[in-house]
Amino acid sequence: MKIVSIHSIIAVLGMASVFAADISVLEKSAAKGNAESEFLLGRAYLNGNGVVRDATKAADLFRQAAEQGNYKAQHNLGLMYSEGRGVKADEKLAIQWLRKSAEQGISRSQLALADLLAWGQTDLRNTKEAVTWYEKASVQGEARAALRLGQIYFYGAEGLPKNEAEAAKWLRGAASKGDVQAQNMLGVLYERDLGVKGDEVKAADLFEKAARAGDVRAQANIGRLYYEGKGVDQNLVKSYAWLKISADANEATAFNLLPGVEKLLSPEQLAEGKRLSQEYKAALPPKPIKAE
Repeated sequence: MKIVSIHSIIAVLGMASVFAADISVLEKSAAKGNAESEFLLGRAYLNGNGVVRDATKAADLFRQAAEQGNYKAQHNLGLMYSEGRGVKADEKLAIQWLRKSAEQGISRSQLALADLLAWGQTDLRNTKEAVTWYEKASVQGEARAALRLGQIYFYGAEGLPKNEAEAAKWLRGAASKGDVQAQNMLGVLYERDLGVKGDEVKAADLFEKAARAGDVRAQANIGRLYYEGKGVDQNLVKSYAWLKISADANEATAFNLLPGVEKLLSPEQLAEGKRLSQEYKAALPPKPIKAE
């Protein structure tokens, strides 16, 4: 399966703000080889904070700091090589720099490194090593790492056969931290009696929780359960409401099921379904704004 990159380089792994910093002071300190100043100045150039945005210059400064062992610079430089920002894309170098930061115990670097090893360039993939880094990141509280482990064991990967019980273990951890994809996938396991004792009520609860948090697949799944009366009392109006939201987001299951549900509704029920769909939609959390 294809995993869309979740990493952004904007202001990652650096808590100190450059907005109020005197750029000239940073430049003088960086010129003397101070790694933290090199990192902060690089971040200023990356984001255009107090200077003209210049990703190439940012990468050069991150490299100088990274070579001195600055984990934040190593992390950022690794992501820049992964995304081809300010440098020519090079997954091998991305892995090299992210590994240096990951080895210092940085959970976000461990997660980013594992993503490249698991889902990146074919000739550089190493699923077993990816699992090791995902486990380290998960122990440090990275819900996304637990989700990735759940996905690997659910679908299987090179050198690692499917293991639905192991998938459920990791998905349960990610779901408990509020990861909506994990909640939806765990719901699928409960509904299908895979790796856990089948429980349609638990499945419905997980689907609805993720649906209300904005996961379009979970919206399709809870809409389908309301249609089938599985884990919940059958309710065609609620089924229509959730399927409509999911179908509007081009989710295939919802798009295909919605017309059939609509045909079963009276004019009054259809009007109520549309009203309820708008109510559910208005209560969804706002979509995060993507940083450049």
